[in-house]
Amino acid sequence: MKFDYYNLPFGAQLLIWTSRIVVNASCRNFPNKYELVDKAYKKVGLTKGLLYLKDLLSYLRNNKNFKLQSICNRDLVANEINLINCIEENKFPDFDNSYYIKLWSIKKNRSEFCVAAQKLSISFKNLDLNTNIRSIKSDDILQYKAKFKNITIH
Repeated sequence: MKFDYYNLPFGAQLLIWTSRIVVNASCRNFPNKYELVDKAYKKVGLTKGLLYLKDLLSYLRNNKNFKLQSICNRDLVANEINLINCIEENKFPDFDNSYYIKLWSIKKNRSEFCVAAQKLSISFKNLDLNTNIRSIKSDDILQYKAKFKNITIH
């Protein structure tokens, strides 16, 4: 199943957009990538969002099993979907991250990775930033639009 970036909930869009910028963008632009991400997170009320995201991505970005697309791609790859699901599942207190540790081959700093994921996840949860993509199905969205009738009352 393909996920379209534009059909994601706002929290998932924010997570993917900021992650793609941190991983793929250049520091030499003005404003640089960290200033953009920091500004985006502060706009939604997450003052330490950049620190939490950089902490989480530090365990993933040099991993050969973790790749993100460029900023302009609409279709999400499996790693981006897994990143969104990781943040969503860490909103629950008893989640242990063993699936993601194995998926991304995190051999060192397992507990630090779990703490970083939980910090970012809890901050999204506290601000009601929706990252739940389980209810989205691209086929359902198209079927819903086809059933929509435009009724104008004069």
